[in-house]
Amino acid sequence: MKNIEKVVIPVIVIVIITMLGIYYIAKEYEKQQAEKRAEEIKQTVEENRDESIDTKDLVYESTAMLVGKDEESGKLKFMSVDQDKLFELELAGKTPILGKHGNSLTLDQIPLGEILDVSYSIHSKELLSLQISDEAWTFTDVTKFEINEEEGRMDIAGSTYKLPKTAIVSYGNELATFMDVTNVDTLTVKGYGRKICSVIVERGHGYVRLSNDSYFEGGWIEVGQDIIKKVSEEMLIPVPEGSYHVRLTNRGYAAEEDVEIIRDEETVIDLSKVDVKEVAIGHVEFSIVPDYAQLFVDGVMTDFEERVPIEYGIHHVHVELAGYKSIDTNIRVSDQYANIDMVLEEETEEASTTAGNTAKKNTTAAAPGQLLDTSSTGTAATGTGTTSTAGTTAPVVSNTRKVYVESPQGVEVYMDGMYVGIAPISFIKPAAGSHVITLSKSGYKTKSYTISVESDDNDLTLSFSEMISEEQE
Repeated sequence: MKNIEKVVIPVIVIVIITMLGIYYIAKEYEKQQAEKRAEEIKQTVEENRDESIDTKDLVYESTAMLVGKDEESGKLKFMSVDQDKLFELELAGKTPILGKHGNSLTLDQIPLGEILDVSYSIHSKELLSLQISDEAWTFTDVTKFEINEEEGRMDIAGSTYKLPKTAIVSYGNELATFMDVTNVDTLTVKGYGRKICSVIVERGHGYVRLSNDSYFEGGWIEVGQDIIKKVSEEMLIPVPEGSYHVRLTNRGYAAEEDVEIIRDEETVIDLSKVDVKEVAIGHVEFSIVPDYAQLFVDGVMTDFEERVPIEYGIHHVHVELAGYKSIDTNIRVSDQYANIDMVLEEETEEASTTAGNTAKKNTTAAAPGQLLDTSSTGTAATGTGTTSTAGTTAPVVSNTRKVYVESPQGVEVYMDGMYVGIAPISFIKPAAGSHVITLSKSGYKTKSYTISVESDDNDLTLSFSEMISEEQE
């Protein structure tokens, strides 16, 4: 047995050593062959490569929207308009930035949301050129619009455009949300094809706050030519940024003040420090068809056989007659003598059409609820049955349905400029459509949001982001 072991063990050892030797020789051979093949491939590539092409100079071009810029790091973020893909590129000091017509621009002149033709190096991700795309379209000075995020559409000047979820809102140098856009803002809208890519708030809004205004409650406030509202307690009115002449009238007296509205800031008009003057009287001749209709001025039945003495300023006019559609509108009296023509339409469809055509032939018809300015001779209105008037509280959907504002707590809540209470708060649900909710709190930046109210029998519950401290700005 011992003799067998003496023979077998050395044989086994020799076999193992031989096998290991063969294994390492094979591995070394494979390595040498791999290196040889790699060298052959490299040599083949070098021999067949076009000397004019450098992989470091391969260029990619894309039409994309600028969605972020960090000037300190020199990096810009883009989203391709065709594939909605995000990518980041490095801006070099020598990178040309061009307008649509090839004019030179700076990065500061390129707002977030701009659509650009982007050219960059695939290898280094370095921007080679930027130019405002001539394939994109732009609407400027947009003030008449409707945004419906839920349905994914935006209406501009009677046309409807697709509003994808990737569309952005640019407010200054920051991205915002569509709720941040109010109906007093002026927009630039950029798109590609039939879809909107970005909404840029070119002219934002600030606020007019009235203090010591108890004498003028129930009267009217005019901010410039376009904003006219009934004065209520503790008003906070969103106003486009800019310079305005503000006028308040009530009970034969007027107060006037010039103000400068700064974006996102409140301008306080302290009426205890403003001169209050007695207003002049205008004499208005109402020509109403039929002439036996009833006329109400500021809720008081008024005989209009002769000129009606009315104080300068804004007044509410209501005309009614059984069998006809009533007229509700506001008028601005600003001349010593003025004429207002009104034609009521019969309630039957056929007669209504005839009356409407007659009115168009003989007068200039005013839109329902539109402010009629007596400084324009021959101002006219036709009956429409509407009770909505410029500057008054909006009609409600239901007295039993409410809007609940739950957060942030402890802030003042205003709806369309009118104070409704401190959050958490509830108030009667207004008419269907867009409305502006404004939040205000001492020491914090005032903030407005546009909400969409549906014409249904449901309550509406709202919660908003926490307000930003003025010290953080």
